Order: sequence, then C-alpha cells, then structure tokens
Amino acid sequence: MNKDTLNVYHAPTEKNYLCLCLNTDIFTTDCRKYMLDCFLDYSVNPNLRFHSRIDKIIDDVIREKINIPHKFRMRLESRHCVESRIIYFRFRVLDKACLQCNVFLKGLSEEMKEALSDERIDFAVIYEGIQGSQQDTDTDDKDGFCGSQPQVPFLADGACPVR
Repeated sequence: MNKDTLNVYHAPTEKNYLCLCLNTDIFTTDCRKYMLDCFLDYSVNPNLRFHSRIDKIIDDVIREKINIPHKFRMRLESRHCVESRIIYFRFRVLDKACLQCNVFLKGLSEEMKEALSDERIDFAVIYEGIQGSQQDTDTDDKDGFCGSQPQVPFLADGACPVR
C-alpha cells in the first residue's frame, strides 16, 4: 500500500484540508500500463489530472453539492488507450465520520487502518481499481474490473452506516 498526502486549500473558507490518498502507486502503474506512450505527458493522462479532480471534489463536498462517502471515476478515452477501449479508474472519497465506521474499516489491512487513524486527516481517497467500459470475459467476476483490484470493502451505493 502506498500513501500520499495532499494539502487542499479551500479559498472561500480559507482553510487547509489534509487528504490521504491510498494505493496511488497502483493508480500510477495502471495509468502507465493503459496509456499510449505518446500521451503520457498530456492532460488526457488521468494521473496528471488527479490532484485537480480531488481539489474539485473537496470543494463540492464543502459546498454540500455532493455527499460523502463519494465514488468517482476518471476516464481514459479509447483513442488514448493501448487496448482501444474506454477505461475507468475508480476511487472512493471518505471523510472523518466514515473513517470512524467499523463497517468500512472491516476489510482493510492493518497498515491501511493505521494510516487512516491519523487525527489530522480530513479526507481519504482510496483507489479501488480499473473498470472497463464493457464486461470482459477474463474479469473473473470482479464487478466489471479488469487487472489488479485492491481489496476495499463494498458498501451498497457508497452508504455509510454512521450517517
């Protein structure tokens, strides 16, 4: 498990929010695996758009436009993909209340639980894996996932029992 911290400054409230990003190394590897090399340095690369997307999501959470827990995907267009198909990189965003929830923490490794227990963390973003645009025959019943899928517990529709 890889963990990165991201400081997000929210200008309207003049507050800094600490966001813990887990499994970012797997996300980076997946981006390199599926991106055509000639597009790696362009804005079509989901890895290059990641921080701005997190910034926008946290702004939307603070403005109460979206609710936490929140699932989102970053799209890689088929024309930029080595497999010539649309790829979705799935993530989940959680806040402090969700991080207290035993239902969510139940399936996580001890290393992840320890990282998420840091009191300074306002939000957590967990990379959940790759989802193709269509069901592949080799997905092994992974809910549309292809490739490696980090083990993250499933909550129906992102529901958090704490709320």
